[in-house]
Amino acid sequence: MVGELPALGFADGQFQLSVCSHFLFLYSDHLTYEFHRLSVFEMLRVANEVRIFPLLTLMLEVSPYVQPLISELKSEGFAVSVEKVGYELQRGGNEMLRIQKAA
Repeated sequence: MVGELPALGFADGQFQLSVCSHFLFLYSDHLTYEFHRLSVFEMLRVANEVRIFPLLTLMLEVSPYVQPLISELKSEGFAVSVEKVGYELQRGGNEMLRIQKAA
């Protein structure tokens, strides 16, 4: 089955982990905050944990959407952390956003 953010054709809770690499946040200049928000909540609908990497835009700056999204997710009861990773394609792009449903 093929899916495309922000709407995935999978069942609620079908996966333990959903990963988005080099898409969300990277294209913040081209995709709205609402697109990012809907995409993350859709990934959380189908998986218990979501990981997004990197947190930088194409201009090597932290996406302006990261902090507002973290605040919104925390207010909705999700466990949210920014974690260092051992991979860095973009200079300074060695962090991922980890979002977990409350236990």
